Amino acid sequence: MKAYLGICAICYCLFLLLPLSTLRVPEPTPTPTPPVVTPDEPSTLPETDTAVFKVLDANAGVIYTFAERDFLIYTVAAEMPASYPEEALKAQAVASYTYYTYEKSRQADNAALQGADFSAVPASFPTTYSPEGLKTLWGDSYDKHLQTIAAAVDAVYGKRILFNGEPIFAAYHSANAGRTEAASVIWGNEFAYLQPVVSSGDTVSPHYNTTTVITDADFAAAFPALSLSGDANGWITGTPTVSESGTVTAITIGGQTFSGKDVREALGLKSACFSVTHGADGFTFTVSGYGHGVGMSQHGAKTMAEQGFTYVEILKHYYTGTTVS
Repeated sequence: MKAYLGICAICYCLFLLLPLSTLRVPEPTPTPTPPVVTPDEPSTLPETDTAVFKVLDANAGVIYTFAERDFLIYTVAAEMPASYPEEALKAQAVASYTYYTYEKSRQADNAALQGADFSAVPASFPTTYSPEGLKTLWGDSYDKHLQTIAAAVDAVYGKRILFNGEPIFAAYHSANAGRTEAASVIWGNEFAYLQPVVSSGDTVSPHYNTTTVITDADFAAAFPALSLSGDANGWITGTPTVSESGTVTAITIGGQTFSGKDVREALGLKSACFSVTHGADGFTFTVSGYGHGVGMSQHGAKTMAEQGFTYVEILKHYYTGTTVS
């Protein structure tokens, strides 16, 4: 009996010597709450202390209401792999928050939104914008990836990219041809902070150079307003005009001039930065980058983060003359 009591006393003393950190149960990362859905009518939810984003799914006629933090977690998950460095994820979170804050303000009086803040969201919306959607996307890695992205979002939540004290149109894309594009080239609108900058990390992106082959028949079908017949070698004439960043700004097809953006959309190319040749198999497009090429490059942000740059340095590099606050 005395031996038993002695053993208990020794165990108790060892227990007291354990550091408190080994006894603390880690707090789980809060799971984003499922969005409140308002079908077929404007949202009439009462205002609360929690800031929200209301998103219109125009195809379904449904408005989804998200707490801002949850929406950011979903958006970063949809826009950037959870395996990217923490500083890149932070940069994406700030860029996304700035972009949607900007859109919410810009479209405040847009009656077509039926009371929502905006409707332009990632193509995976609304599939991945719920815990169930992320579990389907990530499988057994759900808890790990959620913690990673939630930590990045929480570290920068509330911060925005500002130009002259106002949130910017924080455009971003997957990858480019080694240099970002001016907004004026793609959309015709000039933004002082959306100017071409070097993005050397994109040259090692898997999207740096890709090839797409389109048959003559499919090419003709993509431009139904043109009368494309005869020898397909003569359908594209002259030399395309390109910007300093490599974006095709004008190309003549069937006697009509198109922008590279028009051709990209018609043919489903990864970007408007391309060259084209014709051969026995049809038209071969060699494409550089993925996306419109304006603003922050996500692959470039990954590379900069791997090189030791902070999220603020990444954002200030891609958005000329801005601050982060």
